[in-house]
Amino acid sequence: MAVTPFKINIPASELDLLHRKLDLARIPTNLANEEWSENNGVTLKLLGDTIDFWRKSYDWRNEEALLNKLPQYKCPIDVEGFGTLHLHFVHSESSANLPIPLLFLHGWPGSFPEVQKVLPSLNEAGFHVVAPSHAGYGFSSCPEKAGFKLEQDAELMHKLMLKLGYHSYVVQGGDWGSHITRKMALRYPEAIKAAHVNLITMPKPEFEKEPSYTAFETRSIKQLEYFGTKEFAYFQIQSSKPRTLGFALHDSPVGMLAWMADKLFTWSDSYPWSPTELITWTLLHYFPGPTTGFHMYRENTPEYVLYGEDGSKFVEVPTGVSAFGRELEMVPRSWAEKIYNIVFWEEHERGGHFAAYEKPKEVADDLDRFFHSVWKV
Repeated sequence: MAVTPFKINIPASELDLLHRKLDLARIPTNLANEEWSENNGVTLKLLGDTIDFWRKSYDWRNEEALLNKLPQYKCPIDVEGFGTLHLHFVHSESSANLPIPLLFLHGWPGSFPEVQKVLPSLNEAGFHVVAPSHAGYGFSSCPEKAGFKLEQDAELMHKLMLKLGYHSYVVQGGDWGSHITRKMALRYPEAIKAAHVNLITMPKPEFEKEPSYTAFETRSIKQLEYFGTKEFAYFQIQSSKPRTLGFALHDSPVGMLAWMADKLFTWSDSYPWSPTELITWTLLHYFPGPTTGFHMYRENTPEYVLYGEDGSKFVEVPTGVSAFGRELEMVPRSWAEKIYNIVFWEEHERGGHFAAYEKPKEVADDLDRFFHSVWKV
């Protein structure tokens, strides 16, 4: 079946129901001065002010129109053992001569608009950009069978690129996208000419002699330890109880907002999230329902990701890394070189987990320099 153009069009009945829920939202009144609050910025005032803005000023149709300026498509793709999935993606082509096909893979709690700010610069730099919604995210369908792991995500994305006529291409990934990028580089090295990530998480490797670490790398190690001990509860609940948590968030836009805002505030580098951005990012999980996006956590446990079949395999594909100073999952270069063929490494003092959205210029510049340095026509 053919690739078909796609436009977002949330039914008016869904928007009406959303506003009724907002009008009936039940907000705590006894938490204003609690001493045990989380240090995440999701205060009673923040939540109340955002809900008030949502009720009175926020305009989904305007946001929908902005998103629909991105050239979006859907197509069916068969995944071995899982039947046909209908994949949603952005496909924005460059007018440059001899453009490089670039697969851009988002993570959670992001979605396909993570590419929104960086897209014009990438097109101008000579990249045909393909930015899919992962299986179960946004406007892509969700696997109906258990067992859909990173290998299947990799197969799905590779088949999308082949369907678009890209038999050689490069890949950029953050968050879950970085793990899928790694799987793709291991499985399809004949097609993937280079891989770039802005997140690496791995156990500390063994060294004959302990490496010396820069101040940047020392901070990265501490942040990784902090993330694993203080910020990992979300992963545990989304992997162990995805359906149970999903029931609660599926029915409550305010609950979904609070869950999202916690991650957006905590994982970014003091990015000034506007109420409109908070709400739009929330709705891109709320409208389709968050449970299907949680399936990645159920299927891909930390033990499987870090110690599974491919955990310690070496990626031969030329790999580039953009390390941002406030990314909670980044390791020193000496660690990364144990499992990746690192040929490009750029450190940025500022910037967090949502690198392409927080620091689009830096990400675009890094991708431009790295991919053009290794691409062979």
